[in-house]
Amino acid sequence: MTFLMNLITLIKSFICTVEEGSFTGASKKLGVSKSLVSRNVRDLETYLGTRLMNRSTKALSLTDAGHQYYQEAHVLILQLEALNDTMKFNSNDISGTLNILAPNGLTEIILMPFICSFSDKYPELRLNLLLDDGLDDLSSQGYDVAIRSGHLVKQDSDLIATKITENMSVICATPQYLENTSSLLHPRDLHSHRIIEDPNLKNYKLWRFNKMGKELDVQVSPSLCVNSVQAVKTALKQNYGVAMLPRAFVEDELCRGEFIEVLKDYQLPTRMVYALYRGRSNTPRKVKVFIEELRAYFVL
Repeated sequence: MTFLMNLITLIKSFICTVEEGSFTGASKKLGVSKSLVSRNVRDLETYLGTRLMNRSTKALSLTDAGHQYYQEAHVLILQLEALNDTMKFNSNDISGTLNILAPNGLTEIILMPFICSFSDKYPELRLNLLLDDGLDDLSSQGYDVAIRSGHLVKQDSDLIATKITENMSVICATPQYLENTSSLLHPRDLHSHRIIEDPNLKNYKLWRFNKMGKELDVQVSPSLCVNSVQAVKTALKQNYGVAMLPRAFVEDELCRGEFIEVLKDYQLPTRMVYALYRGRSNTPRKVKVFIEELRAYFVL
């Protein structure tokens, strides 16, 4: 039993180092010394008989083995934590009201299936879901949990941000729009097209592309700015122009041929999805369970 517990500690140190990007960040997150985190990762490598991380004075990077190990170990640890919470807390203990703040588009496409399932599992818990695409002062809005996508600015040092999943982006337009406009084969061709943008996005006027390791930034001039991804999607359907949106939000339209993906040879930035909550020692059970099950939902 002691060996197993020690192994889990080593694995958690490795996972936290990957997610925080450094031994220093992991030590702060775990509340232990940097040297202990480094030693735990080294001991894990010794136990596995393979190197998981490349270390340099500037940065850490995963080896191929490290990347594979992280992907699988991360899922196992989340499942273990969710199982532990299920055993610890009877569903009747999860009660009261949980106030959740989330973006419109993300909720409609991705979050609602989980929200409904979670509500069925904990019938004594009332969920108040406020949909808001803004990124304004989160600390003053009276939420228990806030779901946010993209660049994250924490206005309150008491807030903890937990990565939930990631969103791949896609640039698309309708066939009708593309038939009646100039070609769109290179990112710079965007200058001759009407761009629909959501100003909630970080650097929304600067689109970043990557092709074979070479980055290209294109400064776009939106013809239409609207602070709702649903409204952006509606404008697309009106053959208004070109937009960059989360792939999950337009997957059905792409499959049906209503939207066409353009500039597919270029890689676009991935937008992370986070859950924010107040980091205090007495964080309510309902908040802990909600976040842990939400994380597990997206890795299964």
